[in-house]
Amino acid sequence: MKKIISFSLLLVAALALTGCTATKSAVASTIAIDVNPSLVLELDEDDKVINVIMNNEDAIIIVGDMDLIGVDYNIAVNALIGSMVSNGYLNELANSVLLSIQSNDTVRETELKAELTQAINDVLTGASIDGSVITQELNFEQDAEDLSELLGISEAKAELILDIIKVDRRLTVEALAVLSINDLNLLLEANNIVLDNVEKTGNASELGIITVEEAYQLALTQVGLDELTILKLKVELDQEDGTMVYKVKIETDTDKYKVYIDAKEGTVFVKEDDDNEDDDDNFSTEALSEEAVLEIIAAELGIDITLITELEFDQDQDNGVSYYEVQFEINDMKYDLDVDAETGEIYSNSMDELGFNHQSDDDDDEDEMENEDESDDEMENEDDDDESNDTNTTTDPVTDPTTSLLTFTLDELATYTGANGSLAYIAVDGIVYDATSIFDNGLHQGIQIGGTDATTVFESSPHSASLLETLEIIGSLE
Repeated sequence: MKKIISFSLLLVAALALTGCTATKSAVASTIAIDVNPSLVLELDEDDKVINVIMNNEDAIIIVGDMDLIGVDYNIAVNALIGSMVSNGYLNELANSVLLSIQSNDTVRETELKAELTQAINDVLTGASIDGSVITQELNFEQDAEDLSELLGISEAKAELILDIIKVDRRLTVEALAVLSINDLNLLLEANNIVLDNVEKTGNASELGIITVEEAYQLALTQVGLDELTILKLKVELDQEDGTMVYKVKIETDTDKYKVYIDAKEGTVFVKEDDDNEDDDDNFSTEALSEEAVLEIIAAELGIDITLITELEFDQDQDNGVSYYEVQFEINDMKYDLDVDAETGEIYSNSMDELGFNHQSDDDDDEDEMENEDESDDEMENEDDDDESNDTNTTTDPVTDPTTSLLTFTLDELATYTGANGSLAYIAVDGIVYDATSIFDNGLHQGIQIGGTDATTVFESSPHSASLLETLEIIGSLE
């Protein structure tokens, strides 16, 4: 929980540390570290610490009685990250660090980013934490300084939030400000947000949130529906007013529902009938036509509009921003996009590993992918024929001598989680795939997917068919 500390106490602490220097040196580089403890190290031209600025009470706890003045930057950072681990600010549930660097020497700035990212990951690895580091350039922009003072957050976090807002204007600085660094990291991953001049290693920990399947089941219980009545389903991790939530959208032949599940508490955040009448009434009068939006999508994705099937447009609003929810299929690929109704900018809410990274098209790669898809289709058809003859129901995975495929129970599948570099198997529609190559440690967008029946997850993913075609089929699920 974020704690409040008076400005005077922070100033006294900062002055006390600064006073340890014998002479005042010019600041050559600045290192800002944010987890919830937020602090800044200022370095001289020899990369020695000449000042420590603690932005909140948690930072004072982390520094403790350490005298970092005159210490090499790498030793100081190692000590601070180690203190965050020992004091419980960094752990398996919250593994994300925001590292912000500024230097008068651009070459040195690049070196510091790489060296400190590696150093932080090494400390976390040594503590058996699979860490994630978000690294950005610290620009000391006036709007970030103003936002920092207004919302009581660090300038580094303010700069990250402002960059996120530029990508998706449906988000608000007030909501993002209350999210932890790990929550912001989860949000970046869930929405496939890529920011200029921001790099990221590792994945945000998902151990502090419930799974997609759990959110789906909670939503079903809340609306009192039978799974068999569901025609359409969409589950996505997002934030709502500063709370991490799963947005579950369910459609039957008669009704539409939106259920927001608190991703940490596992409780219903809000439930509403998905009635589009209010959205239609308040929808922007300056909205682009559906035809214009479709042309923008086609240009961005490099697709032929005439090949599109199953096209659906829905209108929605979020924080006063009107946008279209657009769904369609083309070449056996299912797309689900949110598009700004006024600007035509495509927002990504996909939980697919591939996301919507259509900025750089490579015709050769596309042709190669199409050829691979065709060969995979042939293999899949052969596998389907083989599986239809597989009647093995024993408790251990058993190899069918005619197909070399295995039959798994759910308990057996659960042993292939992908943790610590082991094999990651998933089941989709009764088929077991080897997903080790695409899900690092069995994690997908910060969610444990290895060792599970991922049918529901892939139903909500726009690229599920094409992604599965790249995976090796291991067997079938009983």
